[in-house]
Amino acid sequence: MVKHLPKTIAIVGSGASGVACFIQLVQKHITKGNPFPLSITLFEKRKEFGDGLAFGTEQQGHLLNTKAGLMGIFPKERMHFVQWMHQNSDKIGETYPQVSTHPDSYPPRMLYGNYVQAMLDKYKAWGLKAGIDIQTRPTEAVSADITPENTVMLHTADQRKVAFDYVILATGNPQSATFAKLKSSDNFFCSPWPTSRLLKKIKDKQARVSIVGSSLTAIDALITLVDNGHEGPIQFFSLTGLLPRVQTPSEIPYERKVLTLSNIRSIIREQQRTLRIIDLIRLFRSEVESALERPVDWANEDRINKDQLALLEKDIQEATGEGNIFQTILYSLREDSYSIWRLLPPDQKQLFGKWVKPHFDINRHAIPLENAIKIRNILRSGQLEIIGHTGDIIWSKDRFILKKEDGTQYEADYVINASGPSSDIEKMQDQPILPDLLSKKYIEQHPIAGVLVDLNTMRVWTSARKELSPFYVIGHQLAGSQLDINSLWFNVEQADLLTDDLLLQLGHGYH
Repeated sequence: MVKHLPKTIAIVGSGASGVACFIQLVQKHITKGNPFPLSITLFEKRKEFGDGLAFGTEQQGHLLNTKAGLMGIFPKERMHFVQWMHQNSDKIGETYPQVSTHPDSYPPRMLYGNYVQAMLDKYKAWGLKAGIDIQTRPTEAVSADITPENTVMLHTADQRKVAFDYVILATGNPQSATFAKLKSSDNFFCSPWPTSRLLKKIKDKQARVSIVGSSLTAIDALITLVDNGHEGPIQFFSLTGLLPRVQTPSEIPYERKVLTLSNIRSIIREQQRTLRIIDLIRLFRSEVESALERPVDWANEDRINKDQLALLEKDIQEATGEGNIFQTILYSLREDSYSIWRLLPPDQKQLFGKWVKPHFDINRHAIPLENAIKIRNILRSGQLEIIGHTGDIIWSKDRFILKKEDGTQYEADYVINASGPSSDIEKMQDQPILPDLLSKKYIEQHPIAGVLVDLNTMRVWTSARKELSPFYVIGHQLAGSQLDINSLWFNVEQADLLTDDLLLQLGHGYH
């Protein structure tokens, strides 16, 4: 009998998306059967495998921003996390006595991290029992070379070289690249994560803290400080100065009549042209006015340069009532948004970023009601100030000087950058393997952002190489190609496509 060498797969990054890929590799390899032995190695630069940076938070006030009923780590089983909470309710109740296990609840992110780790442990044990060689390496993969045999030689931070047939890049969200010039300052934080770093450094509870951004990550940084007794003034220093809207306790079902995939495809077919952002804006406005049965003063709906506390008060009132029609419509698009996104040519996707994205994000990525009430109270107290139209930040003597576009200046003792992850591969310096692969032309920048891949398989595509790439990518690094890259339910479905193709390359039983 011929003894085959194991097929080897590396997963670089062991947060939720990396674990989703691992679970599906193990499950499919065992259930579908494969005559070749398999070896899977997970790499993680943090100490813990499974929870990832955000889900590894130690702050119970950091809540999921997506309802529990969408957070299952298995494809087409979005309720699995809820089922797991019910199965472990007694144990969960000891540590998280206030947590609801309802599908519409927003449990602490650290509880979700516990869930991901539990699934990792379960499938690791199952895989080992079935004869899969599974290794976990607590080190960072910092660079790689493709060999003449079209396999990968990974180079790790602990000065090792390890060969693999295929590599999945699941490196998670990189740090923001804005204000990189301030990195040398001890009082500047490139990211709010890990939160232990903030609390260890900002010991003066009266210090002036500026948080760059005003979206969900900025809110997490705010809650970290306030929940741990910070009393000094805090600023959101943001390009738009917009707070996210507030999520309703239960998602409101809505059947679209105008903004439908059918109508969108009809525009393309009848007008014999590609889809445009202006088409989507018109359809959305028509959908809103149809639902309200009245015209809307759209200029008045712009939330920039308005009192964010007053808007938040209104949003909370709407969330506890009948909801907001803008949010209701956009949430109803969840299953169609990616199909619509793929119909847009690159120039229209760029226009989406310029015209629509800030307004889209505050509606689709809204605040859980519990946190909205907390932010309202902080704003009412005067501790939090929201500053829009931001310009530059400089370090001068012993403090930061923050400048608006109009020249207005503010001062801060500490600055926390929560302005969102970089989408430019060259600037992902905290994930060195990606700029390394780009420099070697093993990956290619998408015309808008992120890595270029075959969207049917998540396999890297480049114009520079003739061979099929041994690299696959999932998550934020597909920012130019995909829309819901920060939604776990979406990445779980992409992991399904990815692992199907990867195991197909092994050549046995995957059709």
